Amino acid sequence: MKTEKNRRSKSKKVALLTVAAVLALVTAATLVLSACGTAGDPPMVDETYLSGHNTAPDFEAYYSEQVAEVLASDTLDDATKAAYLWVLAGYNHGQSERFAYFQNKLGETDLGSEGKGKLAYQQYHKELRANDAENFGGGKYHYTIKHVYDSTLPSIYGDMLEDAAIRFVANVDGLNGLYRFKLNGDGEEVTQFTGKELLGEEILTTKWQTGSDWGKAEKVYGAYRIVENDKSLDEVMTALENDIQTCEMENRQVMGNLNTLGDGVVKEATITPSSDGSYYTVVMTLDPGALNADARSIQFLEDDNTAKDMKWNTCNVTFEMWKTGLFKSYSIEENWSGKIVVYDGSAEVSNKVFYSYTAQDCSMDKELAFLKEFDASL
Repeated sequence: MKTEKNRRSKSKKVALLTVAAVLALVTAATLVLSACGTAGDPPMVDETYLSGHNTAPDFEAYYSEQVAEVLASDTLDDATKAAYLWVLAGYNHGQSERFAYFQNKLGETDLGSEGKGKLAYQQYHKELRANDAENFGGGKYHYTIKHVYDSTLPSIYGDMLEDAAIRFVANVDGLNGLYRFKLNGDGEEVTQFTGKELLGEEILTTKWQTGSDWGKAEKVYGAYRIVENDKSLDEVMTALENDIQTCEMENRQVMGNLNTLGDGVVKEATITPSSDGSYYTVVMTLDPGALNADARSIQFLEDDNTAKDMKWNTCNVTFEMWKTGLFKSYSIEENWSGKIVVYDGSAEVSNKVFYSYTAQDCSMDKELAFLKEFDASL
């Protein structure tokens, strides 16, 4: 699948206390975290972010007509409808003219005799596509923080997995390219919970240093197209199913590693409109046997967790979707097991993602003001 350059930078789902990542870092002799570059204090999520989470988007989703057809269908059962809506909302996300989201993922991995450990993984991402003429021609601001806690694993595992990174692309007012921050490794606790909450999820924080590729040339591209939105529902779903099977692993639009179009993957579902009809709540129960038999889903799961012989033991999904087909939120509760390097392990994971599409929440003004002042001071 041909995709734009900016999609190649999409963050992979973090493996919860993945020993493979630790051993790779140890082999590279990077046991000591050290600060370098210049310290910065970029804008980070607080309780005021995503204030427009409950505000309906003021623009259509790309496949809004196909979403409406699914919802109105008298021939599709609810399980099939839910499977289609999950895929359509995922691809609508990738073609939205602007969006912001906050993800909070909490999980515990059990490696048997090696011990257990918990990992909190958060990311905040907002983006204005380059074809959004009302803004500055495109930009994005994305950060991730990983925090290990309540761990009985050897301390080296936690030391290696504590991490954070910011990726800010801007093309405006003398800012032309990529501006990256990374974790400042000074101190005992380089990442930590703040005690403050956003949409019911406790916020993580950390300290930052500039990356070595500060100011590297990079552009933000417009939304990509898999198949035009004037096609029939059958044509669109056939094209998206083909894309799921053939896309490059890092460039997929498959949310949560779940190919809901796999045979029998969605066992049952309920689809409930909100009281005002502006969005729908979809609850899916997935069949672990069918999910494990879907080679593509397993491939996604193993790729993201640097593991093999993986399988789901349970997996349930609840998502909210605006009536035009854009995600309002989604939540995945799953348990999987597999071989992580030489260890048989399992993980219990809760993954929650909240979206907003308002101009205020998607504005880059705060980040641009910081970046212009900070860059001028270097």
